[in-house]
Amino acid sequence: MPAGADTQTQAAPQAPGEIRSIQYLRGLAAFGVLVFHAAERAGGHFGVGAAGVDVFFVISGFIMWVVTCRKTPTPGDFLLRRVQRIVPLYWAVTLVAVAAALAIPGSFPNMQVTLDALLKSLFFVPYRDPHGLIAPLIVPGWTLNYEMFFYLLFAVGLLAPAKLRAWLVSAALIALVAVRPLLDGDNPLIATYTDPILLEFGAGVWLGKLWSERKLPSARTGWALATLGLAGFAAVSLASVDVSTARVLWWGVPALLLVAGAVSVERHGTVPDLWPLRVIGDASYSLYLVHGLAISATVRVLAAVGLDAPGLVFAASIAAGVAAGLLAFHLAERPMMKLFRTGLGAHRPSGVAAAPAP
Repeated sequence: MPAGADTQTQAAPQAPGEIRSIQYLRGLAAFGVLVFHAAERAGGHFGVGAAGVDVFFVISGFIMWVVTCRKTPTPGDFLLRRVQRIVPLYWAVTLVAVAAALAIPGSFPNMQVTLDALLKSLFFVPYRDPHGLIAPLIVPGWTLNYEMFFYLLFAVGLLAPAKLRAWLVSAALIALVAVRPLLDGDNPLIATYTDPILLEFGAGVWLGKLWSERKLPSARTGWALATLGLAGFAAVSLASVDVSTARVLWWGVPALLLVAGAVSVERHGTVPDLWPLRVIGDASYSLYLVHGLAISATVRVLAAVGLDAPGLVFAASIAAGVAAGLLAFHLAERPMMKLFRTGLGAHRPSGVAAAPAP
């Protein structure tokens, strides 16, 4: 190794086009959602962990812009890559959970499997479950309904000239949110496709545009933005704000500040290889999809043997969620990625193109 070639760590070299801060944030976001659900099942509360979803949405907009700004793919190629990256693991997890629910009655008491629910879950059609929640059979998949809709919208935007693309995508998102009060909010399709949380994707698109045009602020300012973002999350949490009244404000703005700060720091310097964050970041999609199932199984096992103390449930749920995520990544997600990478070949964009955002 040439002198001074890598003063970060001797662990994993940074791949061309890789944005480490994005991978780290994906890992932290997925872990935050895991802690949120583990705390709930233990009878506690860590509401701010759910804000990991908002971080994911900002990241998703950022990634979609960065991987298409240099060489614009056709809408069909773009959607094919997204489907190949998102769908196989989601379908696999959904079908395994459904099979378990049917084979072992009571294994997932909150999952009511019907053909209609299964088809809508697999094809990202929002619907209300028997409890009134707009979510598929694998509940964390509700975010994928938003992701897939954004991908469709962004694919249409690829038909526009590059200089107008961010403006048109943003205008479409704003228009959808603006007409929300005029429509039937009880309709799950309308409730999803006009949700103000969609604006977080648009914010990520503009952040990606600033990255690609090298117009991000200095590293010092980046640290300040990231600190403000974390402080915003903390303030909202400590104040016990009802984020459902304006989630895009209470969690979306801090999420944008955090991501903007992180990528600004990286744009103007280097980010060290922190292997725990790298490992969790790589497996974040798997972790996000399977952690709920792992927590449910853990709680049932602990209850069956009489070890259902809240502290133990919380710790065991986190450990089980991380372990399940890592196993799903290495045994399912990574092999699927390799399989489809053969088909994508040299046309696959580098770096963060391989990173979906739940």
